[in-house]
Amino acid sequence: MEKLAIPTNEGKLWPHFGRAPQFTMVTIDGGKVVGKETKPAPEHNHEIFATYMKENGVTTVLCGGMGGGAAKAMTDAGVSVRAGAPAIDIDEVVAAYISGTITYGEGGCNHHCSGDHEHEHHHDHGHECGKSVKVTGLAE
Repeated sequence: MEKLAIPTNEGKLWPHFGRAPQFTMVTIDGGKVVGKETKPAPEHNHEIFATYMKENGVTTVLCGGMGGGAAKAMTDAGVSVRAGAPAIDIDEVVAAYISGTITYGEGGCNHHCSGDHEHEHHHDHGHECGKSVKVTGLAE
């Protein structure tokens, strides 16, 4: 059995993991979805995200972009990261994941770092903004 956590908003994968308003948790058993629930996202903090995933039984995060700090916190907590997933309908992305037909793009931080961040705090993504960060556990 596998439990995915997908950052979401309005039924679609939200492109930047750390800024998602909610997470959809999808339980997969034998190649079939056996459970699905949506929960509010925790406070934006790498360690809190990792703890939140573990407390919810998540084995894999399926996301668009994820910064290096969050990726390290996830892998340190034993949560696999599959970054670079397309920002499409949750059911479509899960079906593509299960069937192995998902197309992954860039797995690094996908927001623009121009000094005018969309969020109020600044943090180290583990890379220079504008460049991708390799996230361990990317699907081949």
